[in-house]
Amino acid sequence: MATQYSLSFFSIIKFSVVAITLLFIGISLIIYLHNNRWRNQKSKLVWTPIDFVERRSNLSYDEFIQEYASVGKPVIITDGMKDWKALKKWNLDFFKSRYGSVNYVYKEDKDEIKGTISVADYIDYLTDRNTNKNGQRLYLANWVVSDFPELLEDYKEPIYFPNWLTRLPKKLLQKYEYDNPEIFIGHKDTSIGLHEDPASCAAWLALISGRKKIIFFSPEQKDFLYKGKVDVFNPDLEKFPLYTKAKPVEVILEPGEIIYIPPRWWHHVKNMENTIAMGNLVVNDLNIELFFQSMREKSPIKGQLVPLIFQFPSLATALIAIGVL
Repeated sequence: MATQYSLSFFSIIKFSVVAITLLFIGISLIIYLHNNRWRNQKSKLVWTPIDFVERRSNLSYDEFIQEYASVGKPVIITDGMKDWKALKKWNLDFFKSRYGSVNYVYKEDKDEIKGTISVADYIDYLTDRNTNKNGQRLYLANWVVSDFPELLEDYKEPIYFPNWLTRLPKKLLQKYEYDNPEIFIGHKDTSIGLHEDPASCAAWLALISGRKKIIFFSPEQKDFLYKGKVDVFNPDLEKFPLYTKAKPVEVILEPGEIIYIPPRWWHHVKNMENTIAMGNLVVNDLNIELFFQSMREKSPIKGQLVPLIFQFPSLATALIAIGVL
């Protein structure tokens, strides 16, 4: 009888927690709708056509916003990493000695995950001169910097990229793969396939060592890119004839430089040398409505909760606990 009573008591407690959570969600939603007049209209994507990517130094935050971010235009910032310890500290020997036993996923060219490998084994592969003979090209990806807090001390978040994703619980970011920045270590001639960054996120890519070639396409050219299936470094025009209408813009990223990638700009990145880089996805006031719109298009039900979560970040923990997210 005591056991039966105990089970009933805990069932009531569980029901009460769910009810209170749902009530909180309902009240929060009403407040959000009242204060923000829920936007059902499509957000307007702003972008600027370019013939080349500008390089800037001594760029103020206001200049960056006015001349690049607010008008959807890529830019290379040449001195944004000058105070980073990582520029001198992050090399293959450092990562092998400190993190050699750590396992991460590796990808075979383009963007296909093939398995996991230890950092030490990957660096041995990277430095093996015979690697070039077998034609296999692997790169190490998805190394989340925040997994190792000591690495956070080796770089400074660039002032140009305030990021509202950091307001959200880490568990939520991990579940949906928005836990950034990430470290990328790539073999010469590997490439991250042609793509646009997810959910209308902006992005920045900081190059520690090596050189990368990046080819950009402004958002209105997406119909010529066959959903990223084109290898823009060696396009098959018989298979992808519309690509002849595209207007690619090519740039070489040098060590110590940071490139800003606006929302929905397609890009194909290739390592010209063995490289170490760090990249981050960005959501802030300039693209938050585009982000909300993309999330609703991806998941009409869960997507409606995303604006609410940004308004009340602690709500995300409760929604994960009850399985809503």
